[in-house]
Amino acid sequence: MTYCRTAAKEKHNILVYLEETERDLESKLLKGLEFIGWRERVKRDSTVFVKPNFTFPRHREGITTTPLLLKALLKILRGRVSRVIVGESDGGNHSFTAEQSFEGHGMHEICRDAGAELVNLSRLPSKYIRSRIQSKRVIVQLPALLLGNVDCVVSVPVMKVHVMTKVSLTIKNLWGCYPDTMRCLHHKNLDYKLALIAKILKPKIAVVDGTYMLDLHGPMFGKSVRRNLLLISNNCVAADSLASLLMGIQPEHVGHIKLAEMEGLGVVDPKLMVINRDWRRFRQGSFLSRKTVIDKLSSLPFNSDLAARIIMDSPVTPILYGVAGFLRTAEEREVRNELQKVNQ
Repeated sequence: MTYCRTAAKEKHNILVYLEETERDLESKLLKGLEFIGWRERVKRDSTVFVKPNFTFPRHREGITTTPLLLKALLKILRGRVSRVIVGESDGGNHSFTAEQSFEGHGMHEICRDAGAELVNLSRLPSKYIRSRIQSKRVIVQLPALLLGNVDCVVSVPVMKVHVMTKVSLTIKNLWGCYPDTMRCLHHKNLDYKLALIAKILKPKIAVVDGTYMLDLHGPMFGKSVRRNLLLISNNCVAADSLASLLMGIQPEHVGHIKLAEMEGLGVVDPKLMVINRDWRRFRQGSFLSRKTVIDKLSSLPFNSDLAARIIMDSPVTPILYGVAGFLRTAEEREVRNELQKVNQ
């Protein structure tokens, strides 16, 4: 069913655009942005920050944001505003630098051609922010740039599952704004921290890259499936909820999405959204994450800051990592070996 913009006001003005993108990517991007009323959010004098998902030092289908999508999006944004910034933090646990991921995704050329800036968020001054999410006290670290010098945050994630958080979409992608490369030490209460980051940064536009989708594990390996889907929304909770439903995952069962909804950041029910087409025709089946032995063991540092410190940043870390090497699957070894080669 197609809805007109007038009907949007009757449904909280939460809009979502879905389209296939096998052809005419740039025109469909622009059409989607127009549908969600992007010009109301991106003024001529706005500074726009674009956050892709570069969770690997080179482009991997279904793992990182498609460079061609970013190229088209930056061209559109720069056609309206004078300043567009693309940013990412260093890879977790000192695995690679943001500069290496920029190089591996061809972002220097893409940003040069579009007239956009590239920044490593881990190299910028940052601030700690303390607040409460559903009565739980939470502390997060964010670059000062994003707190006072940006008018519009655009999150550009990949449509994929995540073995620890169920999905990695618009909100989870914002975890990459946490500048500490050892942010793996701060996973305790991650759902609450993600909801707080979303509440602080208030992404006005979500562009979910479904060129390739990721099934079976995530976020750094799994089964990549070409789907040529594009999802654009003016609300991060709605974007993540609908993307989750397309993968057969109930958004109410995803902790950070549910908390963000409870904080009043958006809605999870498609009936409360204005969608350009019947979203059910875009369903992709039932995606899932299969936990490995390492994943099951990782639940301990994921729920305890002390355990995370002992395992990942202590004198016994090399010993524990050596033992873990015997437990890794072939895919886990492949990812680890490739990351090690980056820093040789």
